[in-house]
Amino acid sequence: MFTNDNLSVGIVIPTLNAEKDIEKNLKCIDQSKNRVLIIDSKSSDRTIEIAKNYNCFIALEEKFNHGSTRERARKILNTDIVVYLTQDAFLESQESIDLLIKPIKDGKASISYGRQIERKGSSIFESFPVNFNYPEKSNIRSISDINKYGVYTFFCSDSFGAYLNSHLDEIGGFEHILTGEDYFACSKLLLANKKVAYVADAIVEHSHDFTLLENFRRYFDNGYVRGERPYIQKLVGHANRRGAKLTKLFFIKILKDKPHLIFYAFLEVVFKYLGFKIGFYGQNLPKYIKKIMSNQKYFWY
Repeated sequence: MFTNDNLSVGIVIPTLNAEKDIEKNLKCIDQSKNRVLIIDSKSSDRTIEIAKNYNCFIALEEKFNHGSTRERARKILNTDIVVYLTQDAFLESQESIDLLIKPIKDGKASISYGRQIERKGSSIFESFPVNFNYPEKSNIRSISDINKYGVYTFFCSDSFGAYLNSHLDEIGGFEHILTGEDYFACSKLLLANKKVAYVADAIVEHSHDFTLLENFRRYFDNGYVRGERPYIQKLVGHANRRGAKLTKLFFIKILKDKPHLIFYAFLEVVFKYLGFKIGFYGQNLPKYIKKIMSNQKYFWY
């Protein structure tokens, strides 16, 4: 297998008031191997000062968007490979980055994303979906795997993901989008006969303990972007099958380990389901209603 070690690597970390978190990753990153760009959305704390102490490149973002902000960042870096992190996804070491980009350097994939594990002391509501979506076994997927994987075929995550920049150029880069820029970039790349690699040995700690309302809003956003892009459903069918599998396994786990939480678990599932469905069929809702229901308030201005 031919490995191209001459490919340049850039790391993008979008930030907003990240002074408590950002140094955890900057300490891990070997800047002799990677250019690091902090693209900051008007932080009012020491984020920029800390980034400068680590000799990071700095770009200021007036109006953050999941897709267009990352698109702007990759063009600023202009490296062969671009790695995306979020400020609250914590690397184990530089080795996590090396492992993440290996399938791209080896010519096996155009995209790769790593394994996310739950934070220490997290609840079952936080840990279970992370472990479901990021299993211990790696895989490489192509468009030919739709019948096997369904909606999971195009799954990836920019919380810790890498792309071959020239292939992103071929599909026009990331969309200006409410959420899910990674999923839809992956879908376009696979439709162009590229591949995505899931690298289970490349690990970051990243999980969230969302409230019921936060889950509703996140799933509203997910449903909304799926509803406005019907080609995904035509390709892979609806997300109901994978959602049903997650829900079934989740309730089995709850009943086994935390039966006293069964009522709250039921409420969480209902909030997620309603959020997704309202978002999916909510293309014609008034803009102010979308803003109320969405997790990304700034998107609707």
